[in-house]
Amino acid sequence: PFGKASPPKRDSRGGYGRMLREEWGASAAPVAEWSFDEKWRLLDSVLGLEVFEMNVTRLPPLLPLFREYEKGRKYFVKNARMSDYDRSCDGYYEDSLSNAGNFDKKQYEDLEYLQKMVFTNKTGELTVPICKPQSYGVGALGCCVPGNRNRRDACLCSYDDGKKDIVEFLMNHKTLQPQQQFGRSLNLAYDVVAQKMEEMYGQVLPMLGYKEKPGSRAYERITRLKNAGYMPPGGFIMWHTNRYDNTQASYRMYMYAVDVDGGSSFKYLSPEGELVEVPDFHGAVRLFSNTHVDAETGEETYLWHTVAAPHAHRLSIGFEILPEQMVALVDSCDGCWADLERQYNALSSGERFTGTLDPFMTT
Repeated sequence: PFGKASPPKRDSRGGYGRMLREEWGASAAPVAEWSFDEKWRLLDSVLGLEVFEMNVTRLPPLLPLFREYEKGRKYFVKNARMSDYDRSCDGYYEDSLSNAGNFDKKQYEDLEYLQKMVFTNKTGELTVPICKPQSYGVGALGCCVPGNRNRRDACLCSYDDGKKDIVEFLMNHKTLQPQQQFGRSLNLAYDVVAQKMEEMYGQVLPMLGYKEKPGSRAYERITRLKNAGYMPPGGFIMWHTNRYDNTQASYRMYMYAVDVDGGSSFKYLSPEGELVEVPDFHGAVRLFSNTHVDAETGEETYLWHTVAAPHAHRLSIGFEILPEQMVALVDSCDGCWADLERQYNALSSGERFTGTLDPFMTT
């Protein structure tokens, strides 16, 4: 299926069939010389099972965007800890820190539905907005500060039980607002980082073969940021699937700027329910799909994932990305197709990719 990843089936050994060249009858040519269809089949097979990472320094089309983006580290607030401003979310935070993978999926499904469907009034149930008018506009502190909500559960975290005052913090750092929906995190004001990143991503896409014109609906949707967050230590994004968030594709490209490599991480559940932790590093570019389609039955499943930053200040931005642009991006990277083939072949032996800080984990 175009726009959603299709994972291959495990064999009786716990792997995923024969080695790549045997399975596809591929020639001895390096993967970098394969056709688009062959490259896409390889990339989509990996993304149906796990993430694929590259260092931005190996990606010339993205490097100028990242160099501009990493300037956002000047907004890191020294000694800030999100747990100083809120304790109501500690249980969710512990779920994100845990590597057990035994969180209550029904609870998180309900929370995601509430935030993404009910609170955006896609269900038509709301009679009163969840946020008061003073939540929005220049200089506003957002919906999540005490006094700005029309209902207590408008935000996952209440920010009214910490040992420090979130309002005082935000008044001293006016480029920041609490992230509303999914965690204990912050957003940078749109005109501080996000607007520039969307413009620059729009400049990158034609280098990767994107044909839609600026101003078209498709262009506006593909260049719109899916996330632009700042997470001080003690921050997290709860377990979720993004099942309600796709506009043109389920594929994502995220980039990260951190002050401590390995001090934060992205975690997800594989199609078999294995918890996989991928540590963040400064300059990481991560490709993944939030929706998987069974090639035989057509049944859709969604990628459960979470983020926790116990020891790092973390900036992240993410965009939707289409198959043609993903293949072109990997084409721009010297050696990345060989890395991807190695990752696929490791899966054939039952190994799991866990990031560049700890390349493979045997399952």
